[in-house]
Amino acid sequence: MVNSRQVAARSISPSVLWALLLPLFFAAFSSLGLAQTDFTITATQLQPSVVEPGLPTSAAITLQPPPMTAGTPVALTCAVTSNQTTTFLPTCTVSPTSSTPPSEPSLTVDTQAASPAGSYTVTVTGTNGTGTSSVQLGLSIVPETADYTIAITTAISPTSVAAGNGAQATITVTPIGNYSGHQITLSCLSVTPVVAASPVCSFKPEPVAVTSNGAPTTVLTVTTFGTATGGISKLRTWRVFYGLWLVLPGLALVGVCSRGKRGRNIFGMLLLLSLAAGILFMPACSSSSNNGTRAPNGDSTPNGTYMFTLAAVDETGAAPSNITTDQATVSLTVTTP
Repeated sequence: MVNSRQVAARSISPSVLWALLLPLFFAAFSSLGLAQTDFTITATQLQPSVVEPGLPTSAAITLQPPPMTAGTPVALTCAVTSNQTTTFLPTCTVSPTSSTPPSEPSLTVDTQAASPAGSYTVTVTGTNGTGTSSVQLGLSIVPETADYTIAITTAISPTSVAAGNGAQATITVTPIGNYSGHQITLSCLSVTPVVAASPVCSFKPEPVAVTSNGAPTTVLTVTTFGTATGGISKLRTWRVFYGLWLVLPGLALVGVCSRGKRGRNIFGMLLLLSLAAGILFMPACSSSSNNGTRAPNGDSTPNGTYMFTLAAVDETGAAPSNITTDQATVSLTVTTP
């Protein structure tokens, strides 16, 4: 007995079999092709990939079309997620938001000052008529290091003074992170050029108390030295004059003391005048017209421009993070009085 299935199998030639299978193969391939996008999306690592709260980071996005084909516009979006928190998440932007491959859009991620420390995932998604593709990047936020900076927030004024005069500037101490409850002591670390009667620095208040209420300030005063200009000699001259003037009533008293009652009356009047004159001229005798502050050795600050490098330290010995920058220097020009 002949098996009908065996007869049918022997009657189908290989060519007929391929003719039946090829349409199915092309249909499956076409269906698979429609599920694929006509672009690829990649990204560089975020630079930097580890930031403190409030600082930004960025990366470059690359869109490529299939080989030997023209790309079609791709709409780009991004999102930041975290497995640890949903509050104060960083924000991200892609620019431009629509780009045709081949192209290199840019990604920017902005963290918030209140963003919690931890790991975050930044997802960039591209979409066009052929489908959707995405790429993910890792971001880490680390706790902000407690520190402080000092800066000249009001420039020294005046910038040029005669020897014996001074100038002032305002210094601001800015806390970073949770830096609070410290005492900052400021000083002039160096003054150049070095001279015999070099200007000196002082600060008020000193030390500066740093609290959680903001950035405190202190006033820097730069004092120069100048020799007194004639004040002492003038004072001595006037004192001699006053002394001689007060002698005259005394001479008159000698001449009238022997003339009886009338002489005694005149004596009393002159005595009153003498007392009044003494009271009137006492302030003049105690005043001084000394110009400027004198150095201990009597020298004046030489003419020139002086550079002051400020230093600061808290009670633990910690210096500000910007002590090496030009924010911590001031200059003052000294001229002849």
